[in-house]
Amino acid sequence: SLTFSSQYGLVEVQRLPIVSVDGQAPWTSTPNPTADLSPATLAPEPESSDNHDVFALIERLADLHTRGILSAEEFAAKKAELLNRL
Repeated sequence: SLTFSSQYGLVEVQRLPIVSVDGQAPWTSTPNPTADLSPATLAPEPESSDNHDVFALIERLADLHTRGILSAEEFAAKKAELLNRL
C-alpha cells in the first residue's frame, strides 16, 4: 500500500478521507488507450572534449561514494562511462 511520512508520522493513503467540493463526487480519470506508454528518453549528456572535466567529475563521484551516497557498483559504472569519453 502507498504510504508517506508527515509531521504526524506514517500515513497510509488508503486511510485518507475522500474530499469533495460542493458535494460533488471526486473527479476520476479514465485511462487514455492512445497515450504513449514508452519510457521517457533522457537527453544525452553533453560531450566534453576537456579531459580535466572528466577527471573532475570522477573526483566528485569518488566524494559521493566516500560519503555513502553512491554504492560501489554505481560509482564503478559511472566512472567507466566517464573514462570511455577519453
